[in-house]
Amino acid sequence: MSILNNDRLVYAPLPGRPRVSWPHGKTVAVWHAPNVEHYDYVPPGQGSPQGRVPAPDVQHYMHRDAGNRTGFWRMLRVVDRWQVPSTVSLSLAVLEQYPEVRDAMLQRGWEVMSHGISNLRPLYGYDEDAEDDFLARSQQLAETYYGGSRIKGMLGPKISGTDNTCDLMVKHGMTYHADWIHDEQPRPLRTRTGERLVSIPYSYMLNDVPLLHAKHFSGEYFVDMVRAQVGRLLRDAERDGQGRVACVATHPFVAGQPWFARYLEQVFEYLRSDERIWLTTAGDITDHYLEDHYDAQVAHAENLRAGATA
Repeated sequence: MSILNNDRLVYAPLPGRPRVSWPHGKTVAVWHAPNVEHYDYVPPGQGSPQGRVPAPDVQHYMHRDAGNRTGFWRMLRVVDRWQVPSTVSLSLAVLEQYPEVRDAMLQRGWEVMSHGISNLRPLYGYDEDAEDDFLARSQQLAETYYGGSRIKGMLGPKISGTDNTCDLMVKHGMTYHADWIHDEQPRPLRTRTGERLVSIPYSYMLNDVPLLHAKHFSGEYFVDMVRAQVGRLLRDAERDGQGRVACVATHPFVAGQPWFARYLEQVFEYLRSDERIWLTTAGDITDHYLEDHYDAQVAHAENLRAGATA
């Protein structure tokens, strides 16, 4: 059974929803998503990172590789200084191929969110059996190489998926999906079996990679964007009593560059400076939402839909 988009997404405009609140009186939940990526040197299908030239595309391959060799470790020092909980959007091949990176994340208790096996293996065109195998392999990699833990969520490789993705994610024990950039709160996603899945807001805007292509990109601009986004969410949450979510997405090959480090320091200093901010992980946000808000949010949306069709 297929679920159409308008049925997959549980729609309700934010005004009028049952109140979402965060622990200890916090009003905005912020999660840091470092994207620790692996690109195949010669991927299946001979693709290249940007579709620019046939593989190997050394220019773009080595950009990502530099993140794991140098940038990750500089970024890690900044994360450690500010004690920032992190949900790593991880190309799971890293667990096998870069044991030093794996062990550093494991020692710090970073939560793993699947970002595929490699970021050059998108899920577009997968049939249900192939995607099912991919998710089984993803959980096997985490259980084998990451302290026996299972993966709670996924940001699709190259933000890709199929009509079966949500249904297969819950089959393999996942509870949140970060691909749906459509709200400022977690939102329910329907599945064929009725098992619960949450859309957790990721960010294409508070994200260092897209900003590389901005005409006037600067570290100051990135810091200003984070302050403007989170500051407005704090004011909105105080105004209407609705807790909000923001994601700050980084990539070691960008945020770990020598020139960027001081700006990342400023971002984390700001996030640690306001007691209204719950600096946490995507999994903890999801767990709280499932426990305290999911059922009321679904019931509210269903009532709205019933009224609209009456």
